[in-house]
Amino acid sequence: MSSPTRLLESHLGLTSHHAGLISARTFRSIFVTVHRPHRRHWTWDDTEIGEPYAVVLFPSGEGPDGSPLPIGQFMPPQTGTSIEWGLANEVVGVWVPVETLRDFIHDAPLRPLTLDPTPMVLAFRAFTLALARNVEDTSSISRYAIERLLAEMVFGALLELYSSDLPERGQAPLVDRARSAMLVHREDPRFTIAELATELHVSLRHLQRAFAKIGTTPGDALRHLRVEFAESLLRNPDYAVLTIEEIAAHSGFSSALQLRRALRAEGLPSPTMIRPAH
Repeated sequence: MSSPTRLLESHLGLTSHHAGLISARTFRSIFVTVHRPHRRHWTWDDTEIGEPYAVVLFPSGEGPDGSPLPIGQFMPPQTGTSIEWGLANEVVGVWVPVETLRDFIHDAPLRPLTLDPTPMVLAFRAFTLALARNVEDTSSISRYAIERLLAEMVFGALLELYSSDLPERGQAPLVDRARSAMLVHREDPRFTIAELATELHVSLRHLQRAFAKIGTTPGDALRHLRVEFAESLLRNPDYAVLTIEEIAAHSGFSSALQLRRALRAEGLPSPTMIRPAH
């Protein structure tokens, strides 16, 4: 079982004290940590580790030479890369299992990247800082939702980076960018395909044509992501206390009836049949 202390030791070779760990919050498999580093250098050693985690770091303050630090940095495990901090830095980290990211990025190679201050990254940073400063306990459903949202935000930031930082690959395909945005918004029943097109700066027709080339529609793709999330909640015994109506609301449907229709459209049984007997 991973913990912030074990991750600091296995990934950086630092104790909690030397990493300046102030606080840590756990959202199932994802950790949000706050540091005031005592060591000027953090190095991701290229060593064998038990459970590989990637981390997005959001620092504040200036670098050792007085220059501004980037708004954020993505660091995969086993890179042999170092970061040098100034003496007055505060650093907030989002630690995500590499296996979780594989759900989104599949076999894409991971390497250290600097985050640009895009609207998505700024929203990701603001959300992370709010989580780090909130000491109140959260419910199991909230922890589940926050875990997924943090993983999706990391994926969204990576998708932006891969489309701009790797020019030889060109811009990420429109369908991939659309799915990234859908993942971020799928729990909001008010989010529409028209809003998706606006967010992607394309016309609705252009978006529909892109999905038609792979044999589907944007609406069907969004419904599939919502159904996938609802099904995972229904099958998880931790959320057996939630009603079908509550499951529907948490997964982006306006009602239990809409959820049932969406499940039927995906060839799945009713919510009560999916939910295991207790």
